[in-house]
Amino acid sequence: MSTFARTMFTAGVLLFATAAAAQTPSVVGTTTLEFKDPARSRAITSELWYRAAPGAQAADFAVLPAFLPISIARGAAPAPDLGTLPLIVISHGNWGTRYSQGAVARSLALAGYVVLSVSHPGTMNNDTTVVGRARLWERARDVTVAVDQLLALPQWQGVIDDQRIGFLGHSFGGFAGVSLAGGEWTAAAQAAVCATQAPKDQYCGGFAETEDPTISREGMGQSFRDPRFKAFYIMASGPAGGFSSESLARIRVPFLVDTASMDTILAAPINSSAFARAIPGAREIVRAVGHFTYVPECRPGVSIPAAAFICADPPGVDRAATHRAVERDVITFFRGVL
Repeated sequence: MSTFARTMFTAGVLLFATAAAAQTPSVVGTTTLEFKDPARSRAITSELWYRAAPGAQAADFAVLPAFLPISIARGAAPAPDLGTLPLIVISHGNWGTRYSQGAVARSLALAGYVVLSVSHPGTMNNDTTVVGRARLWERARDVTVAVDQLLALPQWQGVIDDQRIGFLGHSFGGFAGVSLAGGEWTAAAQAAVCATQAPKDQYCGGFAETEDPTISREGMGQSFRDPRFKAFYIMASGPAGGFSSESLARIRVPFLVDTASMDTILAAPINSSAFARAIPGAREIVRAVGHFTYVPECRPGVSIPAAAFICADPPGVDRAATHRAVERDVITFFRGVL
C-alpha cells in the first residue's frame, strides 16, 4: 500500500470512529441520595438523574416486577462536561416511588437537565398511612429540604443553576407543586368540596378516614411557597378543593396543568381542571387517559391485584404513546420557561 493510500485509509478509520462516537447514545446515570429532616425525624430518599460519564454501562431497571424496565446506569459518575444546567424536581403520587416518573426523568436528563426525584414517607408504595394522606403539606416540606441539601453538596455546586429550578408532579405530587407555588390548603375546605361530589372519586370516597381528630394538623393552612421554583408542570393532580381561591390567585409563575379526562382517582373537574381555572395564566393540556397512565408501563399479563389496578388504563389508551407525548410536552414547557 502506498504512503498516500495508507494516509487516506487512516484518515477514513479516524473519521468513521469519530462519526460512530458522535452517534453513540448518551447514558443516563442515577445516584441515590439519603436526605434527612431532623426537625421532623423524616428520611427523604431521593434519586438524582443526569447524563453519565463516558464508559458508563446502562442496565435495565424496574423498581417493581410489574413494570417494564428503563435503561439507566445506577451509581454512575456524571459526565465531566455537563456545564451548568437547570434542575427539575419530581414528586410522585400516592403509592408511588422516586422512579414512578422514571421515563420522563430519563428524557429530561438526556435533554440537558439535572433531575431530582424525591420520595414522600406515608404515601409511598411500601409505606402508605392515613397520617400520610391526611398531612399532604409535608410533601412540600420534603421537596424544600431535599433541594436545600442537594444544593449544599459540593460536587453539584457549579453544575446546578439554582436560578433555574422547575417542578414536575403527578397526583399528590401535583398537590405538592401547588403548595410550593404558594397555594394554601385546609381539610375543612376540602371536606366541603368532597361532600358535594356525586358520585365520589376515590379520593373523596376515602377522605373521611383522614379526618381522624387524633391526627395533628400542625402546619395546615400555612404557605409553603418556595420562590426558588420558577415553573410548574403538574399531571392528574389534586386534591384541589381545599386550596383557598385567594392563595391560588396569587400564584405568578408559569404553570402547565396536564389533565386526565378519564381520571376516577382525582376527578378532573374538581381537581386538575380546577387548578387550571384558578391559577392565573395556567395552561391546560387535556388527555383522554386515566389517572395512572402517567406511571410506568406494565408487563403484559400482570396478575398482582394492586399492580393490576395501577396497570389498567381505560379502553383505547396507549400508555407508551402517552408517555412519549408527555415527555415532549414537559421538555418543550421547561425549555420555554427556564
